[in-house]
Amino acid sequence: MADKGGSKLFQPVRVGNMQLSHRVVMAPLTRLRATDGHVPTPMMADMYAQRANPPGTLLISEATLISAQGGGIDNAPGIWSEEQVEGWKKVCQSD
Repeated sequence: MADKGGSKLFQPVRVGNMQLSHRVVMAPLTRLRATDGHVPTPMMADMYAQRANPPGTLLISEATLISAQGGGIDNAPGIWSEEQVEGWKKVCQSD
């Protein structure tokens, strides 16, 4: 991308072992699109894939419940069961 008026926003940057093409980062969101069992859905995988389409893009995933007792938000994704972990793997896999 071309430099916009001297701004570093659209210049590459290294973050840890990742080389980013720009400095625009998608912040955490809570879309409440998981199942009633707090399992990430194909809709979530599609949403993240669309936003991660440009190479060198950094996304920070949404708030994720760590236990059934630690939530209280319907359809927020969780990560305490094997089914939820498998759902997140589908969201995070790259093709």
